[in-house]
Amino acid sequence: MATLISRSIKGFNSFLTKTCNYLPQGSPTNAVRFNWTTSNLSTWQNFLVLWAPLFLLYDNRKESYTTAVKNKLLGIIGNAVTYARTNKLMELVRACASLNSDDCAVFGLPAKLAITPISTNSAASLAKTKGKEKTIITEESVYPKIIPIGGGILHIKAYLEKVQSGRPHKPEGYDELEYAIGVFYSTATGLPVSPDDPRLTKDYSTKSNFKLLTSAIASNLTAIAAGSATPLKVAVIFFRWAKSKHPTLDGPWSVAFTTPVL
Repeated sequence: MATLISRSIKGFNSFLTKTCNYLPQGSPTNAVRFNWTTSNLSTWQNFLVLWAPLFLLYDNRKESYTTAVKNKLLGIIGNAVTYARTNKLMELVRACASLNSDDCAVFGLPAKLAITPISTNSAASLAKTKGKEKTIITEESVYPKIIPIGGGILHIKAYLEKVQSGRPHKPEGYDELEYAIGVFYSTATGLPVSPDDPRLTKDYSTKSNFKLLTSAIASNLTAIAAGSATPLKVAVIFFRWAKSKHPTLDGPWSVAFTTPVL
């Protein structure tokens, strides 16, 4: 059953991002419904922590792609597949007594396996209103390209996850890109794994292609002892598509994206 996990770099990126975003959702969480242990979930999420900064380098073919980066990504895929097979993670998903169509869509299972037609605790569920505000919220998340350009500035280009390229744009009916961001030293441990982490600052952009100044986001940068070298800075950012007039229809939060701050 571990063969559900794509071995291609872009395919695995989509699978890992979707599943890490989906597993903590709901009450009880989807991970609990699948009988994943706390260790299973944290290990799976840690694959994304290792993966995300390398994939950003890989995806920038003109400036930062190298064979070494590609090989590191392939190594993470191999480790994730082995871990899933050893711990029967995909089998646990398939054996879920309340398996629904959202579960099948996220994990690539045949839709006919769904026991209930649609999840009642997932951000991938349908949300409907009248008239122009009738909206279908799927598991579609923000897929960002984050480019550090110096001076503490990050160039953000936000895409639909299913597209991942072309011209940055928001989904139809959504007028904002919401983000939760924190800046930390690279030596910090216990980085945020949720957009609701109190160490993060939430804000909005009406554009899907913009420059974000991080110099004022410094509350998590602890004092450095005299004579010590200053560690590199990293930004941890979550994104989601938002509606300014109908916040109850905001899209699902992405997983955490980590990028250097120059």
